Amino acid sequence: MSIKKLVIALSLLPVGFTACVPDMDTQLVQASRKGQSGRVRALLEAGADAGATTPQGFTALVYSASQGDAESVKALVEAGAQVDRGHRQADRGLTALIYSARGGHLLTARILLEKGADVNAERNGMTALKMATSQGHDEMVRLFQEAGATH
Repeated sequence: MSIKKLVIALSLLPVGFTACVPDMDTQLVQASRKGQSGRVRALLEAGADAGATTPQGFTALVYSASQGDAESVKALVEAGAQVDRGHRQADRGLTALIYSARGGHLLTARILLEKGADVNAERNGMTALKMATSQGHDEMVRLFQEAGATH
């Protein structure tokens, strides 16, 4: 680890933290879950893995997308997070795009689509279009249809 990355990583620690400091990947997921986009970006710059997950398989990207945190979504994808990875193992969990659709987060959905998210990805019978429709997000439905959603 470079000196710069070490300094950044250490600067992210709260004052008085003890030896029980979570690793950077765990901190990244926690920051994503809390909507702390500045911290997410700093952790990524310090070398945290953009594909980091919780023990249950929730990714930092899924957390950021579900909250509509466009800044974190963009940073995570640019750092290498897989846009179509489900929130569980392999292809079983809902994708970040489906979570964006659930919350009606148009900007995060646009970012994910621009970065190559599969608008027709289906997980457990659910697609982004179905989710947006079920939640009454008409503008999101139009976005997905314009992006080529078929189901």
